[in-house]
Amino acid sequence: MYRLLARRLHFGGHSKMGTFPSGRKGQTMAVSPQMLSDCRTLSDLSPATLEAISEYARQVEFRPGERLIPLGQPPQRLLILTQGLAKLVGVSISGHERILSIYRPHDMVGPGVLMDNLENEHEVAAMSQVSAVAISRRDLLIIGRSHPSLIMALAKEVSRQLVAMTERVMTATSAEVPVRLSQLLLEFADGNGAVPDTFVPLAHPLTHESMAQIIGASRPHTSTVLRDLEGFGAVQRRSGRGLLVRPARLKRIVDDGDFGAAKEQLPLSA
Repeated sequence: MYRLLARRLHFGGHSKMGTFPSGRKGQTMAVSPQMLSDCRTLSDLSPATLEAISEYARQVEFRPGERLIPLGQPPQRLLILTQGLAKLVGVSISGHERILSIYRPHDMVGPGVLMDNLENEHEVAAMSQVSAVAISRRDLLIIGRSHPSLIMALAKEVSRQLVAMTERVMTATSAEVPVRLSQLLLEFADGNGAVPDTFVPLAHPLTHESMAQIIGASRPHTSTVLRDLEGFGAVQRRSGRGLLVRPARLKRIVDDGDFGAAKEQLPLSA
């Protein structure tokens, strides 16, 4: 699959889409190879390849609500988040917005930037102040001629994101709301260094509205489910200070695929 995707990447001369400024070193704040290696997709690339990318990469900023990739426009640059959150958004026929995925620091936005005739039916917008590393399509083509491992890494990331999107859609159409919400909170739990089966904060705050849009439920229903999860001992709501979550309990709900079954197996608030 990776090689098939790689063949679809335009690897010829300069494209008409390559209108994004080159962003070589000296024009803006320098991007270090270490900043690039923190991105999972690029972490296995050689130091020489990371150094080559860093020579063209530049740092960019987005305000909350600003679009990283506009709706209907194929991406013209590759972005790697270094700070903040962004959302991949789809809009229904009725005009309702649905968050399909959340990008966090070290995530890659627009890995299909080199794919010809890419149809973009979604947009990516900043949920908070976002800092990112940007590399234009034109510069990626230049780098890829000498470092083809970069092209293969982007092809793998396109495949990974497609699989993740498919799994999220399948979960949204088959799993009950408590399971979907538990999965989301589990993904955002900051469990680094935490004692097993204890409460931990979210690595990034989520509003009730954002949670509702991501899991495909109404905001009132999402708030009701949060209360149910609190009664189960899976979350703690703190006024004005965000949620604490208990990964062990959330994982039990996700693994069982049934909130009722999980409640029967464990005491509610222990």
